[in-house]
Amino acid sequence: MLPHRPTILSGLVAVAVSVALVASLSAGAAAQQISDAGPAGSAPTSATVSGVVFDSLTGKPLAGALVQVVARGENARAWNATSGASGEFEITAVPRGLFIVGFMHPSLDSLGLTVQPRTIEVSSDAPVHVTLAIPSARTISRLLCGGAHQSDSTGLLIGFIRDADSGTPLPGAMAVVTWSELVVDKGIHTARRQIPIKSNDAGWYALCGAPADGPITTRAELGKDATGIIEVNVPPRGILRRDFYIPRGAAAVAVDDSDESGAHESDSAGNASAQLEIRRGSARLSGVVRDAQGQPLHGAQLMIWGSDVTGSTGDDGTFTLAGLPSGTQSLEVRYVGYAPTRVAVDLASNQTRSVDVTLSERADVLDQVTVYGKAPKRRLDYTGFLERRKSAGSGRFITRADITEMRPVDLTDILRRVPGLRLVPTSYFDYTILSSRGATTNPSGTCQPLIFVDGARLLDDTGLNGMIRPGDIAAIEVYAGPAGAPLQYSGGDCGSILIWTGPEPGK
Repeated sequence: MLPHRPTILSGLVAVAVSVALVASLSAGAAAQQISDAGPAGSAPTSATVSGVVFDSLTGKPLAGALVQVVARGENARAWNATSGASGEFEITAVPRGLFIVGFMHPSLDSLGLTVQPRTIEVSSDAPVHVTLAIPSARTISRLLCGGAHQSDSTGLLIGFIRDADSGTPLPGAMAVVTWSELVVDKGIHTARRQIPIKSNDAGWYALCGAPADGPITTRAELGKDATGIIEVNVPPRGILRRDFYIPRGAAAVAVDDSDESGAHESDSAGNASAQLEIRRGSARLSGVVRDAQGQPLHGAQLMIWGSDVTGSTGDDGTFTLAGLPSGTQSLEVRYVGYAPTRVAVDLASNQTRSVDVTLSERADVLDQVTVYGKAPKRRLDYTGFLERRKSAGSGRFITRADITEMRPVDLTDILRRVPGLRLVPTSYFDYTILSSRGATTNPSGTCQPLIFVDGARLLDDTGLNGMIRPGDIAAIEVYAGPAGAPLQYSGGDCGSILIWTGPEPGK
């Protein structure tokens, strides 16, 4: 269980983070003609105001910042400069007097923040040096969240929620953050934690204390309209900005796939409870898939979660997917020898967006195993696996050698090859495991088998891929129905799946 409770910041405006650059900073520039000459009657003595703009969030200089020096008083005048590649700026011919200095940059807009300006005095023709900076993540988090989360490893999740096609902010929309925690009591199961965060009048949202110990899933919704599910990784004690683009109306049309496949999702009791919903639209996505060395990958498999649109890359690694729902969606890319990679993409109706995907994380592939001689009696013998396989019962038995030959990336890659099992993608990058056999009491003919891990009942299959890796599996038993399953692992019409971890037989 997580040792904290995230804090929702609802209805906050940007100036809650820091004092806004006074209105004259922008209004003065718009109302006055900017020039290097001083005001009428002023002393001819002037100075150069120079300095550097720094991004404390990334630890690098900030290029492209609009720096303004604004004279204090009723007749405010402004002098402008843009920071260079090293964050440096220089404004010449600034007359004597008191000024406020501040800057604006798209990165601040994207964070929904403004920066407190500084006061400087030009009293002679000596140069004046100023250092300006975006506050550090720790400072922003302290100002937003107080000291409640300063000592733990959680982070801050912020961003804007906008209309997918127009880009206008959506006040009152919800960003929904979800993560899972492993709970062990009478059995092994995962507890899903979910927090909704309401956007303010500017479409801005923030979550203090966001879990930073692994990926969390997020989506945004407004009424019946919603984005797809995407994964984000919040840096410990850091800030992650993630904007959401919600498709409205016809931008993402829900389609019931039961007319095409006859498939239905099942609830935890094995009853057909909801039809699997897919979404379509007029958005398009193109791009290229490469390896870590920049070489294009031919035959990489692609899918948009929540849609039935799939595809593969050509010889040059390029791809194009059409008929996609608008809004923020998750693109999954798979290629043999690499771990699946998911990339968040922001799509718009009747437009083609592009994305470059690099596969760099190698999958855990088991080496070929050759065993000579007769293995002594070890752990799997005590589970009864070897005896049941020897008796040629009604179950299907998968050994470590079988798994090695399959070269799976996830546990579900193994189960999808078992006849009688069907894996239905869910909205949280997991799969619901269904059995099409033995469901004598279920009119739909599909239900969920019981799952046991090392003899302990798994109360739900949420997060199964993250819980058990193929390299940890010693053997798997699959029973299509109650007949043939060991008595202690039976009890359901939909059969049982027994997963044994640890050393392979005889090891």
